[in-house]
Amino acid sequence: MKLKLFAAMLPLIALSTSLASAEVPTTQELLSRSGFKEAYKSMITLPAWVVSGQGTSTPVEYFSQDGKRYALGHMCKPHDCATQQLEIVMANDHSGAWGLLSIKANSALKQTLLGSPEPAMEKVLRDAYSKNNPAN
Repeated sequence: MKLKLFAAMLPLIALSTSLASAEVPTTQELLSRSGFKEAYKSMITLPAWVVSGQGTSTPVEYFSQDGKRYALGHMCKPHDCATQQLEIVMANDHSGAWGLLSIKANSALKQTLLGSPEPAMEKVLRDAYSKNNPAN
């Protein structure tokens, strides 16, 4: 009986072994393949006006925090300021820049932090957005 059971299971064992040995790509390998590469790029793409730094903008405001000086700016998509905005902080010593990209679609607001700001800098960015959008 045991021999019959083993004989019956042998094809299943062989099948699972061949499936396990089939090469499964790593995430990096998958992202280098046509189709996946384009989908990935579209996922991480910022709006063109953000990438180029060519938006409708206001004069920067300077402020100091923890002994360092920063410039705080506001920019939006030309002809679409109500739905696409960027708050940006740049260190005067060129040591860093951080942003808060805000995009409204179908009355939902999506905000994305750029540059991994520390909590205090994130607060500056969010406060600037609130100041520039008092009705929200």
